[in-house]
Amino acid sequence: MTGIVFDIDDTLYCRQDMLVRAAEIVLGVKIDDWARFITIFYEKSEINMSKLESGEVTTREINGWGYCETFKLMGLPYHEDDGVKSADAYLELQSHMKLSDAMVSILDNCKADPNIKLAILTAGESQHQWHKVEMLGLERWFTRADVVITGETPYTKPDVRLMRMLEKKLNLQPSDLWMIGDSYKHDISGAIEAGWHSLWINRRGLPSPELCPDIEVRNDKELEDALANRIL
Repeated sequence: MTGIVFDIDDTLYCRQDMLVRAAEIVLGVKIDDWARFITIFYEKSEINMSKLESGEVTTREINGWGYCETFKLMGLPYHEDDGVKSADAYLELQSHMKLSDAMVSILDNCKADPNIKLAILTAGESQHQWHKVEMLGLERWFTRADVVITGETPYTKPDVRLMRMLEKKLNLQPSDLWMIGDSYKHDISGAIEAGWHSLWINRRGLPSPELCPDIEVRNDKELEDALANRIL
């Protein structure tokens, strides 16, 4: 039996283009350097992640602040309320998000395999992440009991204790488990420390770290091929 644990954001669906499009809508400008924008925004978002998970701040607040900090560092003209406006525009875009055809195929194949157990490990506040589960229709493949949201636990990624929780839920040993995620720091490093296998969806083409994942891919199609050839 093999367990496959997925992250949600930028793993089961890609949110990067929505984050930038929301800013372009609010500011009324075209942002050419998407890669730099996303890098700055993600770095700023990480600063307050523990407060988000504990409920001290909301997703709207952390995203609004992250947008303003990103606008400032990129030299984009903005007003103070453009941050929360962009956060709201992003949430509106998210309300129409869906899985790629490749991701649907991946999950269908995993679900059809009797030797595969599926689960989710995602960071964020509880209500916001459950909303994503519902919007993306993830209960078609994942039971609610096998969804772990860090905002419902005392821990944050990449705390190995989250991995231990999933081992108990799935009744599997570390060597039988795979973590699939987009963040090396939050998804892959924790899996490696816990003795799991790991597959990194490196959507931004970041440099490979010293401790490499078992598999590295850049997009959903490469993920589908890798799973078919190495895991399923």
